[in-house]
Amino acid sequence: MPSSIHPPVYLHIVLDEKNYDGGDSVGMARRFTAVAPTEVVRASKGSQRSNVLRFDFGEDEATAEVFSNDLWRDALISWLDEEFAETSALVARENDARKNNGLPLVPFQWAEVKFGMGPVIAIRMIDSAIPKAAAGYVAHARMLLARGAFGADPISSIRIPACAAIDEQKIDAQQDEPQAGDEGWPAVDPDAQNAWAASAVQRDEPTRLEIEDALAEAEEALRQGVSPTDVVDVSESLSDEESAGYRPGSPDVDSEEACALTDEDVPEDLDFRIWNVAYADGTSVRFDSVLGEAILD
Repeated sequence: MPSSIHPPVYLHIVLDEKNYDGGDSVGMARRFTAVAPTEVVRASKGSQRSNVLRFDFGEDEATAEVFSNDLWRDALISWLDEEFAETSALVARENDARKNNGLPLVPFQWAEVKFGMGPVIAIRMIDSAIPKAAAGYVAHARMLLARGAFGADPISSIRIPACAAIDEQKIDAQQDEPQAGDEGWPAVDPDAQNAWAASAVQRDEPTRLEIEDALAEAEEALRQGVSPTDVVDVSESLSDEESAGYRPGSPDVDSEEACALTDEDVPEDLDFRIWNVAYADGTSVRFDSVLGEAILD
């Protein structure tokens, strides 16, 4: 077991061309050294249109084993919580100073975490702040990696949540309440008798409320960095029809070019459950972090 749970960390602030050219990169780097040695760089032309906080953590064999031990994992999560909270506070302070001086604000969209040679774990920020549950998501992603949950192929990045999931949630949030039929009456089921018989058969199966309670418990475990399958086996509680509801669409495309570029693109209550796993060969797939399985066509 390592003698310390605090691996060396370096902060790379990657700004798009507009924000880099319009600010004091040297001064910003100096102000963020309260968290870690910091470098502010301009993104390669055409490589991204979002501003990113990139945490690069050193890692050796001992540090990697932290995530397989509950006590040490919890301690590391607490430390990451502090690092993320302090960084978010510095971002807020930076933008407050810019506002007071009549300078344009620097909005941040993604916080990226990288341990050693492992894949990048990118988490969508909310109002330029790192989510409070981010450390738990990082720990859970690391545990899934260690268990081989994403397969044997090399992984380049894990995006939390998937870009497609953000888009879907935004669309859902904009939709109106379900409307009644043209005459204001619900449609008549021509197979009412068969529907009644089917409902009678399903009474022994978990109710929607029971399923939602199980999923809520698993999602809370995820926020704490605990494997949801250690709390409840949700997949066994879902009927085939319910499981199908969590398998929408085609695999997500991992791209910073068109992914929630502004806070207006992100719903207020962003759900981080569906991730995007991008592989080194350029392919990617959406992954249900609660059920612990890929979402396939």
